[in-house]
Amino acid sequence: MKITLPDNSSRELPEGSSGYDLAKDIGPGLAKSAIAVTIDGVQKDLYDVIDSDASVSIITIDSDEGVEIMRHTLTAQVLARAIKNLYPESKLAIGPTVKDGFYYDVESDQSISSDDLSKIEEEMKKIIKTKSAITKKLVSKKEALKIFKSNKEPYKEIIINESDQDDDFQLYYQDDEEFVDLCRGPHLPNLGFIGSFKLTKVSGAYWKGDSKNSMLTRIYGTAFSNDKDLQNHLENIEEALKRDHRKLGKEMDLFHFREESPGSVFWHEKGWNLFQKLVSYMRMKQDRAGYKEINTPEILDRSLWEKSGHWEK
Repeated sequence: MKITLPDNSSRELPEGSSGYDLAKDIGPGLAKSAIAVTIDGVQKDLYDVIDSDASVSIITIDSDEGVEIMRHTLTAQVLARAIKNLYPESKLAIGPTVKDGFYYDVESDQSISSDDLSKIEEEMKKIIKTKSAITKKLVSKKEALKIFKSNKEPYKEIIINESDQDDDFQLYYQDDEEFVDLCRGPHLPNLGFIGSFKLTKVSGAYWKGDSKNSMLTRIYGTAFSNDKDLQNHLENIEEALKRDHRKLGKEMDLFHFREESPGSVFWHEKGWNLFQKLVSYMRMKQDRAGYKEINTPEILDRSLWEKSGHWEK
């Protein structure tokens, strides 16, 4: 079986070889840092079989792709399990990665707030400390539904039922097989590769972004391959907060906000003066460019906000 590497060199491997076998064939250092593999442009788990001639690249933990996969495992296998450990009756929805981090949406009868993040973080650290291997099993649609029905995970059942596929649903387990999650992957081969992380905030989110559906609790976090990168990221966020317009508006006596009118600005004299100068400048530039000015209503029927999901927030 011919394997073409990113530098256009090639290697011969026996049929049935995995990404890990390729990494080991290239060198022990690569095998040690390998966490996943890309086969013909598609990311796969490290131990997935390469079943024919292919272009293959090894993903290492210190690469951008590796960090993204680490965040994915952190939310789907660690945060999700920590939530189930602490809130056994909770229902898991989805847990994707986002820019510089991740989140997981859950339904819980128990309130989960920012005050609970440190407790959840500690539970996550206990899970990571096991350095458990992550094992993938491929099952049929019928078997996947049976498993998540037994686990009382209705959101996973919805995802499975709405899927067009009939077979090869990917279920990921840890060593004790007490926790399972449905996921496209890939995931880290084991939890020992997880770097530094921090849970950052809690918010509400409708299932599928639709206000007609259940309101879920969304737990956000950020993660990097090492503590230095994490601290730099957190410091950057802190610096950005110092320049937050709400903070500066109050400090510079420009404007303030009130609970009686969420999202509306109460302009102070200096702020209104500055705002009017900006409006005049913009009108002048737009007029010179040939634009025509119109005006639309500031107040709209509540049905619009219900449709957008903002009415309940």
